[in-house]
Amino acid sequence: MLERPTPLKAIDVQVISLDLVSGFTLVIVLSLLFAAVILYIGRQVAPEARLTGGAVESYACGEPAFLGGKVQFNLELFNYALYFMLFDIVGFMLFLSWANPSIIVIVYLVMTLVAAAYVSVSPQNE
Repeated sequence: MLERPTPLKAIDVQVISLDLVSGFTLVIVLSLLFAAVILYIGRQVAPEARLTGGAVESYACGEPAFLGGKVQFNLELFNYALYFMLFDIVGFMLFLSWANPSIIVIVYLVMTLVAAAYVSVSPQNE
């Protein structure tokens, strides 16, 4: 004969949230401890650094320091960087919204295209 199923016991939400918080805290503490151990071992194993004249300059790679404080920069390259950043974000948003498109994604894409239009008509392009 079939018996009536027993009702499931309710899960205590407070216990789950404490487990998540303690687990997250444990992961953070272990990560910091592991990083500290790696840094300590690296300092013990690495040879002593020598501070020569070139190493203490602003460019330690051997490049001569600039004589003046101003550096010429081509703004066309800045525009390409802005376009790359904008369309990279668009691609990422499309990737994330592929399974669940919503109005938020459409609004975000419109805002990104408005930003791209602003970059293309900005006075620095002249």
